[in-house]
Amino acid sequence: MIRASGLAVACGLLVASRSTGSVTISQLADPLQPQEAGHVDILSSWIEQEGGLLTFVIETREPIPTTPVPTGEDHITWIWLIDADNDPCTGQPHENLGSEFNVRVVLSEKYGGGFVDVTGTLPGGGIGTVGIDGRYVRLTIGLGQIANPSTFHWAADACHAVDNMCVTANHQTAVAAAIPLPYTAPARVTLIPPLLQLSPSARPTGQLQVEIRTADGQIRPSSEYHLSFRSSDPVAATVDGAGLVTATSPFDPDHCVSYVEARADGVPADNAAVVRITATDLDLYHETYAGSHIAFYVTPQIEGVDLDEITNSFQMVAATDLAYEAEQAATGTAPFRSGTQYLVLEVTDDANTAICGISGNPIRLGWQFGKPVHNSCYIINWPPRVPQWGVIFHEMGHNFTSASRGFGQFCSTGGPQDWVYNEALATLAGLWAWRSMERCPSTLGKTTVADLERDYQGARAYWLGRLDDYRAGGSRYDELDADVLNGLLCELYDSYGRKVWYDLFSTFTPADQPLPVLIDTPARQATWFVAAISASTGEDLRATFRNDSGFPIDDTAWDEMLAATETRIANRPWSDPIHADFDCDGDVDLNDFAQFQVCFNGPGQAPGPDCNADADFDDDGDVDVNDFAALQICFNGSNRPPACPY
Repeated sequence: MIRASGLAVACGLLVASRSTGSVTISQLADPLQPQEAGHVDILSSWIEQEGGLLTFVIETREPIPTTPVPTGEDHITWIWLIDADNDPCTGQPHENLGSEFNVRVVLSEKYGGGFVDVTGTLPGGGIGTVGIDGRYVRLTIGLGQIANPSTFHWAADACHAVDNMCVTANHQTAVAAAIPLPYTAPARVTLIPPLLQLSPSARPTGQLQVEIRTADGQIRPSSEYHLSFRSSDPVAATVDGAGLVTATSPFDPDHCVSYVEARADGVPADNAAVVRITATDLDLYHETYAGSHIAFYVTPQIEGVDLDEITNSFQMVAATDLAYEAEQAATGTAPFRSGTQYLVLEVTDDANTAICGISGNPIRLGWQFGKPVHNSCYIINWPPRVPQWGVIFHEMGHNFTSASRGFGQFCSTGGPQDWVYNEALATLAGLWAWRSMERCPSTLGKTTVADLERDYQGARAYWLGRLDDYRAGGSRYDELDADVLNGLLCELYDSYGRKVWYDLFSTFTPADQPLPVLIDTPARQATWFVAAISASTGEDLRATFRNDSGFPIDDTAWDEMLAATETRIANRPWSDPIHADFDCDGDVDLNDFAQFQVCFNGPGQAPGPDCNADADFDDDGDVDVNDFAALQICFNGSNRPPACPY
């Protein structure tokens, strides 16, 4: 039995015809079952291929109903079970195969659509294009949505809903083999530009392009693939099959933003394109500032502000690239299939629809046009005009934390603290990035490092102050907010170091796995958090959290949660960066010794302002011969990992 789920579509709009240029790559017949309803009695099924697209077809004994299925949880489902690794013992078990993917057409006003469910460990999934015509039901998807197999086995079935569970009506067909035609699947799909600023009055249209790369990184002509586009809000903007976006007219402030998504042979782009519509044409030009993992899409000059100079002088690309790497290492996740993380400057002159920061790909950073100061979440638009590091790293943190299935469950109790933990741990990812760059500052200039320090030290002081106020007010857990929780996380860092943050994130890994325990109440949510900290520190901190911070601990769930968090922490061991590698290049050589010499000043002398404090290996407050001896242990030349415990 398969639980029904999916996107709501109007069943009456599902119309399609058989492809003329397709080739049938597999087919099967099924015995007549007159005791079953004719629209779920399968007579035959086959799979057609056209380039990188597969169309799954079922022929039934009688025509498919043209009127909608009654509202509520009722539905009819036709399904193809795909054994993509040709191993009946893997994936979701069925009568004669194990499916890595379930390809489904669902006829329902509430849950209707075409879906590719991932039921094994292979990459794929997503949605498809449905067609119903008389006795034929079709679903077209991309080969990449079922992991682009060279061969696979499959079977078909049809079912009705009973208490929202799909119960077989046809009964599973025989198993057939399919051999797809040779095909180079897209490995990465990118939609550019990541932002269109349109105005119905003067700039009503904008063109999107799709960049397609193969597994070896080669760019392929998009004409070799079937492209599709979808606007999340057609009332705001429409998009045609060639990627031409058109803003609606007249301007509607309730429909001024749309996300356009793209697919190449069913493979989704790693990013969307945000379409921001303004009543007047703001005459903006955006430029890409790209790094290894991230790319800003920003106006170089706007309202007399030189964003190009700020972006470059504060090394915003390099610093955000480092933050990306740090947040990825901390959370163990890879959002958006590790595709380029775009961050766009979204400009509007409408105060009612202006934004600060919104996560996703792209991350949206707002600018309110016509407001002279304090109008931006890309920079602090007030002299001396510095980057909004906290906003940028926080929104990126949301992308990393939300990529964990377990974290999503943790923040889904229905209680008021769901939002608190969601916000605070996104900020924690940013804090981790800051501390990581603080320990390896030589990769950034002094101006950038100093501004990062200013930004986060100011925020840290504020959070700790909020924590003091919370405790002074009686530590009422229902008044816990993200700022207070961030203060608590900073306090934990002061007591236990960075490992406690890393281990907390470890309890939500592996990213694709659900939590091993049920977290359905605020108390169980709080208990998991306290268990994670206790597992990291090796101390039972229930009384501390309960008495000092008002956390409601579910003692009946404690042993199970502590064991689960201990296991997950043990499965992702913590290792601190090697202190002696001052230039962070993976070895300890003459370059590192040169930086150590800046610090070396003998016993009883605090390191000078130009010294990396990590040169004090024995943590006695100075850099002397004892620290030099420690460096000697690590020193082994270029291009060799240091073999030392520091």
